[in-house]
Formats: sequence, C-alpha cells, structure tokens
Amino acid sequence: MFVDLGLGLYALLACLGLFIRPGLIDSTWSLVALHCWIAGYLFLVFRVSYDFVFSDSPLLPIPFRFIALGVIFVNFVMQLTGGARSNFWSAYYLFAVVFAALSHLPRAALMVLAILSVELFSLLITRQFDAAQWQTYAGFGLSLAGFSLATSFIMDYVQREANQVKDAHDRLVAKAEAVNPLTDPAKLEMLMQESRQAVNLSTAQDLEASLAGLLEMTSRLVPAHTYAVFVKERGENQEVLVLRACRTGSKDTIVPLGTVLDPAAGKTRIDLCAERRLAQYIPDLADTPLQTLGYYRPDAGRVAVRSVMLIPLLSKDQESAVAVLAADRLAPDEFDSQAQEMLKHFAAFFRQFIEKTRMSLDLETKATHFGALHDISTDLSSSLNFREIMDKVTPRLKQVVPFDLCACFLRTGTDAMPQVEVISLDGYVRSAIGRSFPLEKSAVLAFMHKHWLDRGTTTFYTADYGDRSKDIVLFPLKELQIPVRSLLGRLFIANNEFIGAFFLASLRPDAFSSYHRDYLLDTLLNQVSLVGYNSQLHQRIEDLARTDGLTGLLNHRTFMEMLNAKYRELERTPRPFSILLMDIDKFKLVNDKYGHPIGDIAIKAVGRILQDTIRGTDFVARYGGEEFAVGMVETDRNGAKLMAERIRSLMEKTVVTRVSDGELKCTLSIGVVSFPEDTDDRAGLVTMADEALYHAKRNGRNRVSLYRDALKEPAQPVQP
Repeated sequence: MFVDLGLGLYALLACLGLFIRPGLIDSTWSLVALHCWIAGYLFLVFRVSYDFVFSDSPLLPIPFRFIALGVIFVNFVMQLTGGARSNFWSAYYLFAVVFAALSHLPRAALMVLAILSVELFSLLITRQFDAAQWQTYAGFGLSLAGFSLATSFIMDYVQREANQVKDAHDRLVAKAEAVNPLTDPAKLEMLMQESRQAVNLSTAQDLEASLAGLLEMTSRLVPAHTYAVFVKERGENQEVLVLRACRTGSKDTIVPLGTVLDPAAGKTRIDLCAERRLAQYIPDLADTPLQTLGYYRPDAGRVAVRSVMLIPLLSKDQESAVAVLAADRLAPDEFDSQAQEMLKHFAAFFRQFIEKTRMSLDLETKATHFGALHDISTDLSSSLNFREIMDKVTPRLKQVVPFDLCACFLRTGTDAMPQVEVISLDGYVRSAIGRSFPLEKSAVLAFMHKHWLDRGTTTFYTADYGDRSKDIVLFPLKELQIPVRSLLGRLFIANNEFIGAFFLASLRPDAFSSYHRDYLLDTLLNQVSLVGYNSQLHQRIEDLARTDGLTGLLNHRTFMEMLNAKYRELERTPRPFSILLMDIDKFKLVNDKYGHPIGDIAIKAVGRILQDTIRGTDFVARYGGEEFAVGMVETDRNGAKLMAERIRSLMEKTVVTRVSDGELKCTLSIGVVSFPEDTDDRAGLVTMADEALYHAKRNGRNRVSLYRDALKEPAQPVQP
C-alpha cells in the first residue's frame, strides 16, 4: 500500500514539473532535492521488484507499477534536460515501443495514456505549453500512440500464433507419449483419430531415431560415404518404399527423409533389390547416374560415388522385403568380402527395429478397431429405431474401414413385391434418404438377393470395376449413381429373413482387404443384422398395438389419440377439420347369411378402398365392428362431402367376393361433420358425426348425410 502511495506521490511531482519550474527550488536545495528524489525512486524500484518476485496480492497489479516507474523516470530526464525544449523527447518513443512489444494491447494503451497525461499536466502547470504549437503536441501524441499500439498488436498476434503452434505440438507429443502401444498397452482401448495420428508420429519418430542410431554404430565399424534405409509402408493404393534414415557426407545431395519411391516414375536400384529379395554389390557404378539409386538428388552428379552395397531386409517368412539397406563409397570396389558380411550381419538388427515398428502399428490398428467397434456396439443398443442406429453407426465405420461412399437400405413391401428404402447415406446426396424402389430395379441388389436364395451367400465384393464403373448403374436412384472402383455389399439376414442391405464403396481399386471383409465387417454386420431384425420386430409389435389386425387401419384407441392431438392443434391454430363416420349397410344380414369369414372379407374390402382413396395427410381407422372413421385435415364441409361421395360410390361398384348366389356387393352410409362450420365444439365432433350417420341410415342407407341435415329431422329408430 505504501509503495502505491509513493508511486502516486511521484506521479504528482512529475505533473508539477518541480525540476523545470524556475524559482521553486533555489540553488542551495536543488542538489539535496535531486538526491532525495533519486533515493526515493530507487527505493520504489526495489520495492516493486521485491513485490514482483515475492508478493501474491499487491494493491495495484505489477504491470501498472512498472508503467508508472517508467513514465516517472523518462519525465524526470525530460525535466532535467529542459522540459518542452528537451532534445530527449525521442526517449518516450523508445520506452513506449519496447514496453508495448513486451506487454499486451490494453497495457500499452494505459502506458500511452499515462505518458500523455503526465506531460500535458507538466506543460500546463509549468506554463511551457505553447498554444501556437498545438499541432506539434498533437502529432507527438498521435505518433506515440500509433507506434506503441501497432507494436503491441503485432507482437500480440505473433505471440498468439506461436503459442497456438506450441500448444498443438505439445498436445500431439503428449498424446504420442500417452497412447503409444509399446509404452503402455493398457491405453489401447480408446484410440481415436487424433490419437492414431499421435501414435503414428511417435512410432515414426522412434523408428527414425532407432535407425539413425544403428547407422551411426554401423558406420563406425564399416565406414561408408552414405548409408540409407528405405522401409516398406502402406501407401494409398499399394506398398511403397520410404526413406526413413540416412547418414551421409554430402547432406545437400540426399533427398529428404520421408521421400517415397514412386515405381510409376521409374524403378530405382532400391526397388529392384526389394523385388528380387537378393543382396546386390555393384563394385563400380561407372557412368550410371546416382539418382537411379533412389536416395540421391537429380543434381548430385558432382559426388563421385563408385561402389554400392544393397541388402534387402526380408520378413520372417522370407516372402517379401520389409526394407532395404544401402551403403556406398567414393572409390570403386571398396566393399571387400568381410565388409559385405558385416553389413549383412547388421541388417538383422535393422530388421528387428522395423518389425518392432510394424508390430506397434498393427497393435495400434487393432486397438483402434477395438475402440471403434466398442462404440458401434454401444450405438447398436442405444435405440430401437433402425434408422437412427444406422445414422450413428455409419460415420463411426470410417474409423475401421477406409470407404468413400456408404449406403444402407431397409426392406419394405411384400414378399411378392419386395422393395428397399434408403435409410442412411454417407458421401451421397442425403436427399435420397427415405426414397424407395423395387429390389429388382437395382442390378447389384437383385443379384445379391438371388444368390442368397440360391446359395445362402450374403457378401458381395468387386475389387475393381475399372473403366466399366461409368457405365454400370448399381442403383436406380440418380443420387446414388456415382462411378466407383471397388464395392463391398452385405445383405442383412436374420432368422433366415431378408432385412436389408449395406454397401461400402471406394473411388480406389481394391480398397477393402480380406481383413476388412472377413473379420471386421463380417462380425459387425452380423450384429447389425440382428439389431435390424429386432427393430423391425419391435415395429411390428408396435404397429399391432396401434392398428387393426384385420384391415391394417388404425384401431379405435389410436384414432382417438390422434383426434385429441388434432383438437389441441386446432385450439392453437383454428383451421377447417372434418370427420367421416361410416358403417356397412345391413352387415348383420351378411354375417347371418354367408358367415363371419365373408363378413371379414367385406370389412377388408372397405379398408382397402379407404386406404386407396384417403389422402396421405388424413388418418383412417376401423372404429369398431363394421364402423370406420376418417379424420380429414384442413378440409371444409364441401370437401368432406365430395370425399364421402367418392368412397360411397366406389364401395357401391365394388364386388366384395363371389358367394353361393352370385356376387356380393356392399354399400356404406356416411355421416359428415365439419369444424368450425357445423360447430366450434371440437370435443363433440364424433357424436355429431354419429348423428349424421344415423340420419343417412334412416333415410334409406347408401347415402351421405351432413350434420346440418340431421338437425332438421327428429331422431327416429333405424330399421334393420
């Protein structure tokens, strides 16, 4: 607290300009005052520095104290050198720019404000302010603020960028150390995309460091001009050789680490050595260009390399080369038999390190797949809606299988006319989701379905369609007609029932290995098939609870639920709504004369007519027995009457079935009520529709009656 009071006092003295005010301090005391000022200032510097190191909670933040000390000191120099006539005004620029470069923008602004405030008060109090030179003072203030704030802003930006890069690097290295399978196998379970990158980085760094150490040791025992190690790694479409370690006496002539040998650009000596799997000694390169070795730059002709030793590092089964070790010297025939044997001996150590790296990557891959499959299994049990499940599962599959396009289909339709519906897509235009087409319209689906029926096979794989991919139409939907090179398909089969199909496609040939097809996807999609079957079974049970088993229409309970929901909607937003209530005329006589099975056929016939006639926005139910009800959304009285007449007319013309005495036809009596034309009492609509229905029966049946017509006649019993 005393330090902050002292800083305030010194700031006040700076504003008073004691050392430039004539007559305020006489010659006798001026030296004493100067020494006292310096002693007090040094004490403040000491205390502020002490608090900076040891104190946790100063009254004023530490940066503000240093700003005050700096401004007071520069002002003191300005006073001693003449105030407004001082030649040291540029010292403010130096102080402000240095401080701004080391602080943040708000502190730099505060510092500029402090400088300008102190100097302005000092000039005014000491009467050195010259109004005629206000432009000079304003220019000084603006330029000082501009330089300081610009410097602070630029340094802030540079520092933020540097911190972001450093943080990203630290996170990546930390993850590499945290999830490296060789250092901590217990952490294999939850490897995800970022962790995989970290593992790859860590493994590559370990490999390069290990190989570099081995090369250093080898070069001491068998000196050479250049050593190079190429490791075979999985590229985009094939395995390639990558330079992973190098030790040379001509660094500027060697290609950088990580360089990939591209066989399409011409095979090098390294490629040929790996293909032949035989060590090769070239005693004299003569006029052979060095770039044919694979690790020299095209402009490396000035290096006089003459003899080269190439050794393939073979896998355990001796079937392929996992790497190639190369060594060269500047003189011809420099590798004698002893040196060649020693190099072959050292090759075994290089192979051990490389196999360790491959094992690490294999463990990482399997751990990643394990984590992804665990997440997918969790998603499979997260819902009973198969569409929702596949929307979650499909993106996660990219952690397991490298695909470009994915499509999932669910079977719909009947056994006689099976159809499939698109339920999930990845890579395709998602507007196709929800669309259906007959199974036979898809060449690949029809082929797979036929082979399943004939041979029981469920998996289909084409490694490369080649140029034919542009001409092959796999699916009839335009959104799904993208040329692909490789295609993997799998039918969902459960309890010997076709549930749907799943396809993965890639724009690259042979993108799905046998490991993907026979291990990962086979296990996973068996589980998906069972989930799809259970989902459909649940849907069927749910449909049974909501629909009438005989007609497939909504049952009475579901109809009333939907009607109540519609009532609540009409309460919020009034709009036309109508109800049709109908029953089969003299249905009891049909049952008595022909039996209940014929009566059921008649009921199903009415249900089919209603399903084929009613709009998709309406809802229709078997209300009970031979009664049916229809809720018509946004339909007034005239529209409802027209629909009722159409239904009645169709039913009148329909032959229900053939019976012993000819053809059986049935008719319908239909009552119509509309909201709000007939009533604004939503809860009474069904009762009013029932009154209209009985009005139709009283007046001869096989007719449509409106509720307003029923109001005109007194209620009378209906004749059977």
